[in-house]
Amino acid sequence: MDRNGETPKMIKACAVMMMLATPLLAGNAFAMGSSDSWSSEGTDLSAVTELVDTGMYDMAIDKIETMLEEDPENADLYNYLAYSQRKMGDFDSAAQNYERALMIDPEHVGALEYQGELFLQTGKPEMAQENLARLEQLCGMDCEEYKTLASSITN
Repeated sequence: MDRNGETPKMIKACAVMMMLATPLLAGNAFAMGSSDSWSSEGTDLSAVTELVDTGMYDMAIDKIETMLEEDPENADLYNYLAYSQRKMGDFDSAAQNYERALMIDPEHVGALEYQGELFLQTGKPEMAQENLARLEQLCGMDCEEYKTLASSITN
């Protein structure tokens, strides 16, 4: 507050921007799934998740590629890489990296959900349905990954 007891315009503008941005950031965080559902043992993904959750996909891709040099068998890293590539419109690279994540961990529910999203974006709804069936087998119809993909399929 200034001497007159009023909040300066710049602070008010920042507060309004934060209020408007919060739902958008929460949406990205929700879209990535819970960190409990597919966090990596021994690899700190916090920097990656922060970049992805804030929509800085190009920076996330660079960070992930560096991390993969140290940890080339990390399904979570490939899933985040593919997610970021998909969000950037690089569907071919995303498809390859979802496959890599699923080769490392065939039961990776995050990769199955997001690969299903990619299938929908690229006109392959039958393949998205296959991923949905696989998610139902792995985690049931109540898990977030199943619900999110099912909702995307019906929309």
